[in-house]
Amino acid sequence: MLKYKFAAIFWFAFFGFFLYKLIPKYKYLTPGTYEHWGNKTIFDNSIFAVHIFAGIIVYCTAILQFTPSIRNKYMSFHRNMGKLYIFSSMLCIVTLYVMIPRTWCIPCRPSQLTVTSLWLVFIVLAYYFIRQRKIVWHKRMMISSFVCAAYFVTVRVIDTYAMGVFNDIFPSESSALMASDLFVWVVPLLFFGIYWGIRDNLSKSLIG
Repeated sequence: MLKYKFAAIFWFAFFGFFLYKLIPKYKYLTPGTYEHWGNKTIFDNSIFAVHIFAGIIVYCTAILQFTPSIRNKYMSFHRNMGKLYIFSSMLCIVTLYVMIPRTWCIPCRPSQLTVTSLWLVFIVLAYYFIRQRKIVWHKRMMISSFVCAAYFVTVRVIDTYAMGVFNDIFPSESSALMASDLFVWVVPLLFFGIYWGIRDNLSKSLIG
């Protein structure tokens, strides 16, 4: 029961903050000043719009994919939503490769390009493992891909509420921005990696 309550709190907080940051963005879909990038062209408008709408689909399908009662009971629906999740993720990734080189946060670019590339790798591996019927590894790659996808929301949590901590720790604004950007996705990926490693070792010990 505690597990389900934690999941409900997480999704409520995630989507609440996502919508809080998303709703004002409508103005960026018309000619004007962009949030972090762009030159007010039709091309920039189109890329930004595709990125935002594909991201909405990624996050909405994720909650369906990671809800066990839906996943286990409606397998056909789960597969179809998985395909939509992958397709939407690919759209997000492609648009990010266009947007990131022109983002205002220059110290963040290496981190953003890395997490975007990892997102792509995890998506490809998730598809490969499900084709190989390796369900456990498929789930792990999907979770890892969502950590990368969620970065683009969770990094704004840090920007809004915790940048003061990083500014106090690091000597310059650029190093604080780089460290905070890395923190958002490196820490959860390490957490899951360690957790899975411990779990695998315990399973081996019990079998042995």
